[in-house]
Amino acid sequence: TVVDKANVLETSRLWRQIAQEMAPNYPDIETDFLFVDNAAMRLIQWPASFDVMVTENMFGDILTDEASVITGSLGLLPSASVGLHTSVFEPIHGSYPQAAGKNIANPLATVLSAAMMFEYAFGLTAEGTLIREAVAASMDAGFVTEDIAVDGLKPRTTSEVGDWLVQYIQG
Repeated sequence: TVVDKANVLETSRLWRQIAQEMAPNYPDIETDFLFVDNAAMRLIQWPASFDVMVTENMFGDILTDEASVITGSLGLLPSASVGLHTSVFEPIHGSYPQAAGKNIANPLATVLSAAMMFEYAFGLTAEGTLIREAVAASMDAGFVTEDIAVDGLKPRTTSEVGDWLVQYIQG
């Protein structure tokens, strides 16, 4: 889904035009278009209807913060800014400087961003899958940080969750 504000912004009209020109080059990918306000509404109403959203940075920042409400934490959402020669894989929450030195940040989005990097930048699908399995297993085991720990579950530190993931991956 290409997200823009082509009914108002000239830059979004260009964004949409380029997306329309590129779409025929990828016939296996279904392409549709939404204005950002409609996309924001649909993201809450029908989140499973989206596989991929392609948008510019400002709209992406807003939509990913909104999507974090669905998952329960910004600490669960990886992201990628993919370019022709260079790509950046990072959690949607960015560097989270407020948590620096406190050992409280949820590392799962960072780890999931690494899984995306393995899969999409390096073509290492098995490694990316193993990382995703480790994250799912840590959540199933209740080995999570405070932001997603449910009542009665002992919250773990960033380091504890990271160590658990390493042990899982090492088998």
